[in-house]
Amino acid sequence: MSRTAKTLVIMLLLCWAALAGQAQTDETAASPYAAVPTTRTADGGFVLGDPAAEVKIIEFADFLCSHCQNYKPVIDSFIQDYVLSGQAQFEYRMFPVVDPTLSPLSAALVECADAQAPGTFFEAHDRMFEWVSSQGFVAASAAADFAALLDLDAAALSECADSATQHQQDAAYGQQLGVRGTPALFVQYGSAAPLSIALALPEQYAALVNANRPPASPPTRIETGRYAGISTHRTADGGFVLGSPDAPLTIVAFEDFMCPHCQAYQSTLHQFIETYVRSGQAQFEYRFFPVVHSEYSPLTAAVAECAGLQDPAAFWNVHDLLFEFASVGAIDTDIGSRIAALSDLDADAIADCLGGSMQALIDVQLGQQAGVGGTPGMRARAADGELQVIYAGQQPLERGGTALEVLGALAEGSPQVSIGAPQRRLRDASRMENPSLLSGEPCRPPCWQNITPGQSTLTAAQTALAALESFQIADSNPSGFELVYDGGGVCCQVASQDGALVSHIILQFAPHISVADVIAEYGEPTYVTGQEFSADEAMLTLFYPEDRMLLYALTAGSEGELTAESPLVSAIYTSETLMTSLIASTPLDIWKGYLKYSDYMDGQFDHNP
Repeated sequence: MSRTAKTLVIMLLLCWAALAGQAQTDETAASPYAAVPTTRTADGGFVLGDPAAEVKIIEFADFLCSHCQNYKPVIDSFIQDYVLSGQAQFEYRMFPVVDPTLSPLSAALVECADAQAPGTFFEAHDRMFEWVSSQGFVAASAAADFAALLDLDAAALSECADSATQHQQDAAYGQQLGVRGTPALFVQYGSAAPLSIALALPEQYAALVNANRPPASPPTRIETGRYAGISTHRTADGGFVLGSPDAPLTIVAFEDFMCPHCQAYQSTLHQFIETYVRSGQAQFEYRFFPVVHSEYSPLTAAVAECAGLQDPAAFWNVHDLLFEFASVGAIDTDIGSRIAALSDLDADAIADCLGGSMQALIDVQLGQQAGVGGTPGMRARAADGELQVIYAGQQPLERGGTALEVLGALAEGSPQVSIGAPQRRLRDASRMENPSLLSGEPCRPPCWQNITPGQSTLTAAQTALAALESFQIADSNPSGFELVYDGGGVCCQVASQDGALVSHIILQFAPHISVADVIAEYGEPTYVTGQEFSADEAMLTLFYPEDRMLLYALTAGSEGELTAESPLVSAIYTSETLMTSLIASTPLDIWKGYLKYSDYMDGQFDHNP
């Protein structure tokens, strides 16, 4: 039986997100959107909210993507707080990417529900998310089952879905905007071009709705201080730039004022600016990437942004002051007023501005698209081209501060240094190690760092991990939190389905443990499934139900073979409830030993729920 004829379960690791908790719906409740205007864009996109509202959040999502399901409560809170009150609009774009058959079908059914009952798109949108997250999605009965949920004509719904095309329009629009996965978020102010942003938390939406966006203006010459005589301006999406707009090269730094490595790197950047920016050979662009401290990292970014809004030329002096203060532990909640006093700025205006600070959401998204996972992260752009990685010979310099000699060689046009696309690979020796998988110290899976899914609370887990020097909490919300390992990229996620107990832990680690190592310790896995990542990398997921863990083994693409030496690159430890749910709903093969990836992923499954 083909894979698409079965219930689809999205792979947890690739969506890098918690499964949404089972949604509860009152069948008899009136639609929450009954009194809210619904419109469609010129190309058919569905929009909820007062058309006069100047702020619009645009989401590209796939109903079958678990990360989209997990993010939906955040979107719901935005709609409740800002769309229903008339302050903003919400535009939903269907971007079917998870499954080539089921994803377009789910989108078509929602589109056709609105065609049959005009004005009900967003109610159908909610029902589809709830249905998929709680029951899965079976192609054979999808139209009939969904029609029954919404009290629609099943035959008409099925016929309409066969010819529905709005999801194709939405996907084309998303590709035009650079959408690479789901969910993807944009904010649009009036008729300006949509700005790609990182996934916002509920507390960040106020800043998006009340954002302080920089007006278009020509470059400003800095008259005093270290950068006197150099011009400064902001990019179309708000990045802060030092140097002539005519320079052929731009060096871009993604940094956090609270990052010790970034603080130490400032002397290198000062030398680069003095030598190559002042001469017009390059520009220097600063981007916020606040990941180190949950309170002071976003606060210092907001203070710098607000200083730049008040006086564009003052931004760079404030930038230096914040790094200096952070390096001696002098950052506190009063940093805005202290910076204002030292920079001859209006302290009250900075305080009022902080609530509308949102540049970091744009910058973090830009950095993530360019493969930045930690700070400092250095990238480069030739003229008006794409942001790219710096290469010394064939070696990509993707992490940490780039040496002055390399930056200088790039500015001087040396053939030994170049820029190119980032390399995204599952095999990454710079990631953390995970010795506890074999040693059982400090605890044996499914326990990690003394946190056990199904037993430990999310609050206790966050407190315990925050106390470890090697980890920093990079992102936190009611459904869980992500961790950065030793100043690098995101390594781990601790998630909860109910907001109370940990439901699962996702780990990415260096390829130092082989399949043979694991089999020697735990025996052979029970089930196997897989997922392609790129032309030369694929993963086979090894299910260990009794140990409540999924282990991800790397093969050389879809034609690669799983061997005893195949490295593990990731693991998911789950609660008993989640493991039972996964096995009950996932098409799987029984373990048959060391075979090719294509032998396991041939569309014929031994375990068909």
